[in-house]
Amino acid sequence: MKRKITIILALALFVCIPVLPARADIYQYTDENGVLHFTNVNGGGKNHKRVKSEPECRRETAAAPKALSASPSPSRGVNVPGPYLDMINSACNRHGIDPSLVHAIVKVESDFNPYALSRKGAMGLMQLMPQTAVDMNIKNSFNPAENIDGGVKYLRYLIDRYEGNLSLALAAYNSGETAVKRWGTIPPFKETQNYVKRILKIYNGGHGSYVPRYTIYIGHGEDGALLFTDNPSSRQIKNLKAGQKDL
Repeated sequence: MKRKITIILALALFVCIPVLPARADIYQYTDENGVLHFTNVNGGGKNHKRVKSEPECRRETAAAPKALSASPSPSRGVNVPGPYLDMINSACNRHGIDPSLVHAIVKVESDFNPYALSRKGAMGLMQLMPQTAVDMNIKNSFNPAENIDGGVKYLRYLIDRYEGNLSLALAAYNSGETAVKRWGTIPPFKETQNYVKRILKIYNGGHGSYVPRYTIYIGHGEDGALLFTDNPSSRQIKNLKAGQKDL
């Protein structure tokens, strides 16, 4: 059974009332379906376990969440043109992706040609399809900085959707989410299978492995309740936005 994590927190967890200081304790429990939940309400059951305790809220305005970064790592044999190193590192820092993984993807996708255009219409360094560019709010896919940021942002979404399964995320990047959903694994397309193998070979360098980082997405349920999830494809949550990471 795949592990699902759902996080439900009351608004009081984020908004401190100046007059009455409060503690924000986090509890975890597993329901009858094996789904792991996090909440700020102690249900009193035997399987409710306090996993985190926050200090009292203060009168001062809460500081903005600290941005999580991906530490730049060696390019693992990929010769990255100088102008793109900072762009990739910056985008990876924003979205929590290992730069070496993006180096491998750009190498395979376009060989660092910012004006690359495929027969199917994929554009730029990370070969964004027109609809993907629109979804990622990219106005000019041939602008290297925009293209890289959009591609890394989309990669972050795919890694989260497939719960850290990098092979499936890469397969979806190449052949689309519909194809991966249809087959339930890497689609039996020679192009896609070779694509995944090539990137993993470059990225892993014959050793090592990918350790995923999770993004927590914030949205509202059908009843208006504020909900948090690590699965951006959840149909129970509306208007998802990437929020705080690495709980």
